[in-house]
Amino acid sequence: MSTERFFGDSDIRGGDRNYNWKERTGAGPEDLEDTGIARSSGLFSVSLSGKSALARAESLLSGIPGGLERAMQSAASRLETHLKTTATKAAAERYAVSPATIRKEENVSVNYSFSQGAQVSILFSGEKIPLFRFSGASPKGPTKDMSRRVGIMLGSAQNAKGEDLFRWRLVHPALPARGHALNATAPYQFRDAFVARFKSGHTGIFERTGGMTSRDKDEIQELYGPSVPQMLGNDEVANKVIEDTMEHFDKRMEHEIDRILSGIGG
Repeated sequence: MSTERFFGDSDIRGGDRNYNWKERTGAGPEDLEDTGIARSSGLFSVSLSGKSALARAESLLSGIPGGLERAMQSAASRLETHLKTTATKAAAERYAVSPATIRKEENVSVNYSFSQGAQVSILFSGEKIPLFRFSGASPKGPTKDMSRRVGIMLGSAQNAKGEDLFRWRLVHPALPARGHALNATAPYQFRDAFVARFKSGHTGIFERTGGMTSRDKDEIQELYGPSVPQMLGNDEVANKVIEDTMEHFDKRMEHEIDRILSGIGG
């Protein structure tokens, strides 16, 4: 089975276009207590606890049955919609991917609890995005280089002497593919990658691994850019999202506190 390959922020070294491939490890999140962020290849989470608005809500609404829960439920439901807009904008400013693609690939959930005081947890999840879906990817579909031919292996068999016989055919190769993940970089031309489309209709940028499949075909693997959680895990993007999230949540909580205290949200 082939491994996924992707590149993101650390693929640019010294400002040039030397790419450093990374393989997906599936490792668990690394907790960063100082920022309240947990990161992994498919998750990005933020926890809000003990913040000014939450602390004020706990104090002012403690004498109203269900008051704190109603305030947090209302604020959290509005926060989810706001977060999608904020995260999409922040990620699109740094990464060469359209807001529509980000919105399609991002999954966000907002939950609240009272087990250890009032807490709000925000979780983004999602899979890596095919590199072909980033802007600058080319060609726009499978395209052959009609100026030359190369040999490809069609399969193998053994003769009566037990010797391996390989079947080859000359074909026009695909044009080299280009792609990048960051707005700050130009699309990079990959030497051995190409654009292919499967019978399912899925189109992507692929490269040959050098290995063979169980059916004696050249093994290929698709190239991926970062997932939405990985984009949000970038310090620059994360800081924008967290700052905006905390400011928006504080305002919503203050609004809900005033509504409940005045009897409107009862």
